[in-house]
Amino acid sequence: MSVVGLPELGSVEGEPASVDAWEHGWEQYLHYRGDPVAVMSEAGADDEAFVLGPVFAAVYRVLAGTPLSSPALAADTARVRSRAAASGDRERAHVRALQLLVAGEFTAAARAWDEVANGERDFAAVRFAHDVYLHVGDDGGRLASSARAAEAWQGEPGWGFVAGQHAFALEELGHYDEAEELGRAALDLDPEDLWSRHALAHVYESTDDTAAALELLEGSVERWSSQELLATHIWWHLALRLLASGDESSALAVFDERMPNAKTAFQLCDQTSLLWRLELAGCDAGDRWDALAERWDGVAERHTCAFLDVHAALTFTRRPDHPGAGRWFEGLGERPSGTSENDRTFSRVVEPLVEAFGSYAHGDYGHCVQIVDALGATTRYIGGSIAQRDLITLTAQAAVVAA
Repeated sequence: MSVVGLPELGSVEGEPASVDAWEHGWEQYLHYRGDPVAVMSEAGADDEAFVLGPVFAAVYRVLAGTPLSSPALAADTARVRSRAAASGDRERAHVRALQLLVAGEFTAAARAWDEVANGERDFAAVRFAHDVYLHVGDDGGRLASSARAAEAWQGEPGWGFVAGQHAFALEELGHYDEAEELGRAALDLDPEDLWSRHALAHVYESTDDTAAALELLEGSVERWSSQELLATHIWWHLALRLLASGDESSALAVFDERMPNAKTAFQLCDQTSLLWRLELAGCDAGDRWDALAERWDGVAERHTCAFLDVHAALTFTRRPDHPGAGRWFEGLGERPSGTSENDRTFSRVVEPLVEAFGSYAHGDYGHCVQIVDALGATTRYIGGSIAQRDLITLTAQAAVVAA
C-alpha cells in the first residue's frame, strides 16, 4: 500500500457534501493553505449528523486563543452539543475531548484524543493530540503519542504526515539524527508537507547548523512561501539563522517584508519574537514597535492563550505609552481567576513572565533574572517549541550581562 497522499480520515457521519468538506478542510490544513476552520465550520450547517466538522473548527479556534464568548466559537460548540447525543461512538469520543479543551483542561483533552487514536486509526485524533501537546509544552506526552501513531500508520496512506509530526516530537527531546531522517523521509513523500519541513528547521536550529537550514529553507522559498498559514513562522526560522550567522540586516529585512502579512495573533508572535531578538543582538528597531503595538491592540485573542499573551506583553512593554498597552495590561489584571489548567498557567507562569519582561524593559535587570530563575522549567507551560521559548533564556542572559 502506498504511503503517498493524504491520510485516510476514516468513516465520518454526515451527508456527502459534509464529508467532502471534511476531506477538503484537512487537505487545506495539512498544506497550510486556505481557511480550513471556515470550511469545517460552514460545512453541513443543516446536517445534524455532521459532528466532526464543528469539532475541528472549535478545536482550532480554542488553540488560536479565540475567546469563549466569540460568536463563531459559540456557534461551533452549540452545533456540537446539539448533534452529539445522536452521533456514533467515534463522534462522541471527540466531543468529550473537545469539552475538556473548552474547559481549559488542555492536557486532559490531549490524553482523551490519544485514547481515541489508540482505539482505531483516527488521524484527526492523532493530530488534535499533537497540536494540543504543543499548546501546553508537553514534549514527553507528544513524543509518546506520535511514536504510537507512527507505528500504527506505518505503510498506510498519509504515513508521511504522521512521520513529520513524530520528527518534530523527536527533535524537541534531542533525538536529532532520528528526527532528521524521519523528517527527510516525510518531505520526500510530499514536498508540500510543511510541518515536516518545519521539523527539519527545528533540527537545524537546535544543532546550530546554519548551512543546512539555509539550504532547506532558501532553496524552497517559492514552494513554502505560498503556504500562507505557516509561512510567516518559516520566515521566522530563516531569520533566526540569518541572525545567528551575523547577517542582522537580512534578518531585519525579513521582519520588514513579513510585517504586512502578519495578520493573525500567532503571526504577530513571530514578528514580536524576531524584533525582540534583534534588539538583544544590538539592532536598532526604530519605530517598528509602534506598528506591532497597533496590530496587537486590534487582536481579539487576548488573555486566553498563554503563548499569545507573553508575546503581546513584549510589545506593550516596549510601547507602554500606546493607548492599547493600558487596555491590555488592565485586561490581564482583571482576568477572572479559575481552577482550570489554563487558569493555573496564567497565574503561575504568564503573569510572572510578563512582570519579568517588564522589568527588563525598564532596566530592572536583577528582578528579571530573579523571576526567570524562580520559574525554571515551568516556562514550558506557555506552550510552543523550545526554540520559541528560548527567547526567555536569551532575555535573562542579556539581563545578567546588563546588570
